[in-house]
Amino acid sequence: MNGQVNETTRPSRKMGFTELKQWLRHRHPMVYLDRITDYEPGKYLDSLMAVSGQTDAISGHFPERAVFPASHMMQAISQSAIILYQLSTAKLEDDEITLIGSLKSRFTRVVVPGDVIKFRTSIETQHTNFITFSCSAEVDEKPVAKVRGTLLRSKVADLGEQLW
Repeated sequence: MNGQVNETTRPSRKMGFTELKQWLRHRHPMVYLDRITDYEPGKYLDSLMAVSGQTDAISGHFPERAVFPASHMMQAISQSAIILYQLSTAKLEDDEITLIGSLKSRFTRVVVPGDVIKFRTSIETQHTNFITFSCSAEVDEKPVAKVRGTLLRSKVADLGEQLW
């Protein structure tokens, strides 16, 4: 087989909801991703989120015409980047946290209950304690968002006095 990995022999690079939660500090109702469908450390992560009318964010946004808030989609994108960053380096230690350093985003379509958002998150540059990443989001193969950002890994103690 000339050294190439056959798709049928490649180890699974998928994660269900229970496994992906192990890579996040977030808990209900702040875990937005439902599944990781593929990834390659240091390169990309494909994830998805099924938008439900029962999602906490939908109940008040807006009662007469349910729309999934872009700010919550940003959180799902950030979670994809956090998981990709850890898969590409190492899991966060108990005394570490990830912080979004900057974001540039564009939202092109409204997302509503019943939509399944597919995210493709890619690392653009990787350094010791931060990455730059990009993410495209689609519903039914139509773009709904594009994001570029930075994600920083930091010791909690380095952030100064903790008031939480």
